[in-house]
Amino acid sequence: MDIGVLTVVTAVLAVLAVRAIVSAVRKRHLLDGGALRTWWVVLVVIATLVAGGFEAAHHWRQAIVTDAMAAVTDNPRARADCARFSEELFNARAFDGYVWQDASDVAHYMHGVCQDVAAYARSAKLDPPLEQVAAVVLVAHETMHVERVWNEAEAECRAVQLSHLVAMRLGANEAQARALQARYFAEIYPKLREGYTSRECREGGAYDIFPERAEFP
Repeated sequence: MDIGVLTVVTAVLAVLAVRAIVSAVRKRHLLDGGALRTWWVVLVVIATLVAGGFEAAHHWRQAIVTDAMAAVTDNPRARADCARFSEELFNARAFDGYVWQDASDVAHYMHGVCQDVAAYARSAKLDPPLEQVAAVVLVAHETMHVERVWNEAEAECRAVQLSHLVAMRLGANEAQARALQARYFAEIYPKLREGYTSRECREGGAYDIFPERAEFP
């Protein structure tokens, strides 16, 4: 179960809100302190709703990314773990996503990645910013690790070729998904760090997973 600091804060605020409401109802006949009790109820209820909204948004983004992963894996246990904002503040990792080999059903993503994926899902998909393009392909990349493809260059090349399926799962039509895929391969792939690209990531190359198809990716 995904429990974070905000989960606890929301639960505590909810308890305080219930107690404040019950107390206000019981003491409604008392004139002294009535205004103060009312303001306390309003304050706690608003805080609970705000915290609950952020908590719900976190789980919604996580569900969106988990569902997107399903576009390129048949593993029923595959799921996304989106870092909470508080986690990311103290996370020194240089990677936007990763999968542990001894717990390879779970793909871990930085908070910003899940935000970008969710933003893409809500968008019209006409001209997404590069951050969203990269986030969509990263979902495919980490899912390749869930599929036990551990070589980074191979995982990345497979992700590039399958990224249109992730985009379509997020609501893009095929033309929009193919445009995202082509844009990533042209603008982002050549600039990736060493070890993530390969000369075999080409039509007819060792990492071409659709050799019968004439175009690449």
